[in-house]
Amino acid sequence: MSRRPPFGEGETGRTARARTVLRTAVEEKTGALVAAPVLAERASWAASLVSGIVEALVTGHWNTADVDRPASGEDSRGRKLPSNAWMACGV
Repeated sequence: MSRRPPFGEGETGRTARARTVLRTAVEEKTGALVAAPVLAERASWAASLVSGIVEALVTGHWNTADVDRPASGEDSRGRKLPSNAWMACGV
């Protein structure tokens, strides 16, 4: 099940990945070793948490209207933008 909202016309998605092998970890307070399955579960939880936070931020602040604004050449008050204002979008 995907939590991603459907893309609108002309929209696309990008995914970044980094492969790694989880082998061992150490509990900071006790110094005890953490088994690989427990480590994998914790990493999955952390990745899911970060994914949810990022999704909320991107959904709230990166929408077609906001991205189209710099492309129009004017800011929200109608003032002319620098010719490379699109670079602020990180596209």
